This record gives sequence, structure tokens and C-alpha cells, in this order.
Amino acid sequence: MRKATSALEWYERGLALEAGSPDAAIAAYQKALAGRPDLADAHNNLGRLLHDRGLVARAESSYRLALCANDRVALYWFNLGVALEDQQRVAESIAAYERALALDALMADAHYNLARQIELVARRDGNEVMLYRAVRHLKQYRALSHAHG
Repeated sequence: MRKATSALEWYERGLALEAGSPDAAIAAYQKALAGRPDLADAHNNLGRLLHDRGLVARAESSYRLALCANDRVALYWFNLGVALEDQQRVAESIAAYERALALDALMADAHYNLARQIELVARRDGNEVMLYRAVRHLKQYRALSHAHG
């Protein structure tokens, strides 16, 4: 009798397949999640692959499921923020980026994306205080980028 492939094995297959065969990676992550719906990284990775295909609403669902499994990972909040931003849901994307930065203040890309979203609101509303807030995040992004670049 053959041993069934475990959810973790499907997850590992998904990781291995991402670069060369994203469709097969998506299928592997789906099989992993069928066996272990609590695999937050599998939800996140599946979301990223769906997002790359332009399936933003489905990607958002996957990111939210990752957060249901583990809401203490800044990357999951960041990815959710990108999906929300891509759907022009500015206020929600700002909240997601802020949550990502609360968990990891050194996430340069979250500072950059947050600055852009705050700037949109500041310019729309003519709010100078928010504009200064956007500039502060942009300065933080630049400092982090130079420190790591």
C-alpha cells in the first residue's frame, strides 16, 4: 500500500515548482491546503501566484486566509495591502500597510507603498498633515533602501 502525499510534501512541491511551473505550483499549494488549511505560508504563496496572474480578488482571499492562520507575519499584511491597492481600496490598503509596519518597521516596501497611498488621500483632500506623513514614510523608505542597498 502506498503512502499518501502529506500536506507538507505538497507545500514543498509547490515551493520547488514556483519558478518553472507556476500552474503546477498553484495545484500543489491547493492540495497542501486541502490537507492542512492552517498552512499560512501556502495560502500566502498561492495568493502571490494568483495575484501574478491578475486574479486579485482570489489573491486577496488567499492573503486573508493566511492572516486567519497567522496574523503576526508582516509579509502577509503587506501582500494584502498590495491586493487592496490594486483594487483601488485606498483606506483598506493603508490599514494593511500600517499593520505590516507595526509588525516590521524595517519593511522598506511597505513604507514606500504606504507613502504613495497616503499621498493620494492627502492630495485628494488637500490635507497637508497627511502629506507630511507621506513624506516621513518616503524618507524612511529611502533610508532603509540605502542601508540595505
